[in-house]
Amino acid sequence: MNIYGHPPEIVGLFDPEFEEYMHYMYLPIRMPEGDGVWDVRVPRRLGFASEMITQAITIEQQRNNQWDYVYLTARRGWATPGNPLNRPGWHSDAFAKPDINYVWTDRYPTIFAEGPFEQISDDHIRSTQQFEEQINGNNDIRQLTYGDRVLMRLDSTVIHTAPEIPAPGGNRSFIKVSFSNERWNLAGNSHNYLFDYEWQMFDRALIRNDPTRANADTASMESTGSVAQKERLTH
Repeated sequence: MNIYGHPPEIVGLFDPEFEEYMHYMYLPIRMPEGDGVWDVRVPRRLGFASEMITQAITIEQQRNNQWDYVYLTARRGWATPGNPLNRPGWHSDAFAKPDINYVWTDRYPTIFAEGPFEQISDDHIRSTQQFEEQINGNNDIRQLTYGDRVLMRLDSTVIHTAPEIPAPGGNRSFIKVSFSNERWNLAGNSHNYLFDYEWQMFDRALIRNDPTRANADTASMESTGSVAQKERLTH
C-alpha cells in the first residue's frame, strides 16, 4: 500500500525564457522505437527547457533508474480563475505506478498536501474524493507551496493540485519532464517529428471513463474495440 502525503524533492531554481504561448502534452523526447537511437531529441523551439531536462535525466541516472521513455510537457498561456492551465483537484501523478515526474512553474505555484492520509483506495476516482475529504477534515495535513521557478521531483506519493488563479489572471508557464516504461499513446498527446515512429493512438475518453484506469496515460485495443490491459513495452 502506498503511503501518500510525502513532500516533493526540491531540485533547484531554473529561469527558462518562453517566447510564445504553447501547449505540448507528453511529447516523447526519448524512446526505444523509430530509428533505434536512444538519444534525447528536443525540438528547437523547446530548447529553453534543455537545462531542466538534462538535470532530471542526470538525477534518474544517478539513482540507477532505467526508463524506456522520457516525455516533455510544456505549456504557456493566460491563466484565469477556474482555468489554471493544469489539472485541478487533489491528485497523485502516476497514481499507483512507479513513474516519476519533474514539475516547474513560473508563477501561481502548485499546491501540495503533506501529512498522514489513511486507507486510500486503489480506485483512481475514489482516491481523489478521499484526498479531498481528508485534506479538508484533517488539520495534520498541511497545504503549502515551494515558490516560483522551482523544479521539483514527484513520485506517486506526492499529493497536489493546481492553484486558484486570482482575478483577472495572468500569464503562467508550466514544464513537466516525465519518466515511464510505458508508451503514452492517448489521442491528443504531442508527436515528436525528430523521431521516425508511428504509434496507434487511443481515445482518451475510453480511459478517463474507466474508474480503475482513469489516471492512465497508456492503452491497447483489442480487435473488438474494447479497452484492454495496459501495454508495457520494454527494450
